[in-house]
Amino acid sequence: MNILKRTIALMLIITIAVSFASAQEEEAADLSPLGFQFGISNKDAKKVINSNGKRIVEDKVDSKKIRVMMMQGVIVDLPVNTDGLDVKTGLEFFDKKLLSSSLIFNAGDSPTEEWLEEAFSEYFRDRYGEPFETDNMMYFKTWTWHIPKVKLVLHTNTKDNIVKVDYTYEPINQAKFEKELDTKRGTKQIDPATKMFLDGDYSKPTDYDDRYKAPSYSN
Repeated sequence: MNILKRTIALMLIITIAVSFASAQEEEAADLSPLGFQFGISNKDAKKVINSNGKRIVEDKVDSKKIRVMMMQGVIVDLPVNTDGLDVKTGLEFFDKKLLSSSLIFNAGDSPTEEWLEEAFSEYFRDRYGEPFETDNMMYFKTWTWHIPKVKLVLHTNTKDNIVKVDYTYEPINQAKFEKELDTKRGTKQIDPATKMFLDGDYSKPTDYDDRYKAPSYSN
């Protein structure tokens, strides 16, 4: 009886621990950090923007078929008060899927830029721990965190007083990298069905040679 009670208690503890770990992972892997779910299309993103009463100030596609969309303001709560700040939300799409979302602050002066840098740096450290890497070159400083499926980068430009927060969805970013690599190499991925048609063997059975070989007659 005591063994049964201990077993039940142990199973209960394991269940609670797994649930807690899953909840922590789900919180850390926020796949819509600025209110836009990674992987959605630009059309769905526009619906989100319109439903929140925001204005699109830029919408263009570059030579690599990367769509960049810029929205005035934000649609989520931030760790800083944005009243009176020039802030935009940037969205980047690859292959019609949302690849990254970002906050762009035009601080206007050094004290505001330093305040934003400190506020976001402290917030991200409290939530994700120390950054994976930091870099400092001339006017530019960056802090990078790796969280499940997402790369988070805090940028500051002390010359122009710009503060930027980038969230990049790694699975789509990896697909983008591989496609760019194929372009540089001059190679192109072909799905198996297409390859079968190009090779002309789409209807040939595996035992074609044995079953359909012309019979031979010996004298």
